[in-house]
Amino acid sequence: MKSSLPVPPGAAGQHDDAGPAAAGACRYPGCGHPARARAGDGPGAPPRYCGRTVAEDRGEHGAAEVTHTALTAFRRRQELAGADPGNGRPLTTAITRAAAIRDDALAAITRLSAQLDGTLGQLGAVAAQLAAASPEAAEAQAEAVRAETAAGLEAARAELAGQAARAQTAEARAAAAQAITAMQAAQAARADAEARAAAAQTAQAQALRQAAQAHADAEAAVTAAGQAAREQASQARAEAGAAITAARAERDTALAAATAADARHQDARDQLAQLRDDHQRHAAALAAAHQAQLGALDETITGLRARLQRAEADADAGRAERQHLTARPHETATRPAATP
Repeated sequence: MKSSLPVPPGAAGQHDDAGPAAAGACRYPGCGHPARARAGDGPGAPPRYCGRTVAEDRGEHGAAEVTHTALTAFRRRQELAGADPGNGRPLTTAITRAAAIRDDALAAITRLSAQLDGTLGQLGAVAAQLAAASPEAAEAQAEAVRAETAAGLEAARAELAGQAARAQTAEARAAAAQAITAMQAAQAARADAEARAAAAQTAQAQALRQAAQAHADAEAAVTAAGQAAREQASQARAEAGAAITAARAERDTALAAATAADARHQDARDQLAQLRDDHQRHAAALAAAHQAQLGALDETITGLRARLQRAEADADAGRAERQHLTARPHETATRPAATP
């Protein structure tokens, strides 16, 4: 009887894609660059990958930038082996596959047992029919059939057990191979992490030295700055004292000048008041004199007007007199002479 159970792919020969890389060379599949040097003299295995970022052709997905590390190398091996590169749990996948194969084997054993039970039932019915015809022959034939059936059942059970054992062995081998690959990737990742940690320790030590030097430089700069600040403060205080003294002298001079100016201003105010009083008196005198002159002028004008009126009256009287005198000779001449 041949087994019809599926055999998991990659159970054997899963790591036939590439042999171990040469010592000192990058273990990334297809990379020929040397592995990067260890940072410092720390413990741990030497680096196995170059750490370079290289463009890789991913077919329909185009080119992708990949850094050669233990994790990317493990994923690349999975891709080359036809496995899912995103599967980060190979042991869980192998255990799940083994459980599925075990369930298939148990289901096949159950079906075969049911078939054997049906066959035994049919054989029992045939034996009953034969016993009715010839009990001895029927019993002998039934015993032979039972023996043959029991042997077939045992053989089937042995074959199924062998198939299950072979499937479990193959799956265990696949799981072991994946576990070895995962362990190698973990070791590579640990070595890479140790190398990175050593590099980080070296960088930290260098940073500490730089920080100490920077602290010393800062303290020296602070000391120099403090000294310069003190000198500048002393010079500033001296300059400020001189400036205050000069300002005070200027203030005293300004106060004296202001006092003198106030005195001159007061004198000017007094003189202005005196001039204003003199002007007012002079203006009053001028006004009185002008008023007197106006009064005298009015009186003169009034006298002149009176004289003018008298002169006009005298002139009118003289004209009347002249007219009268002129008229009398005319009347005498034109008057008729009186008869004697």
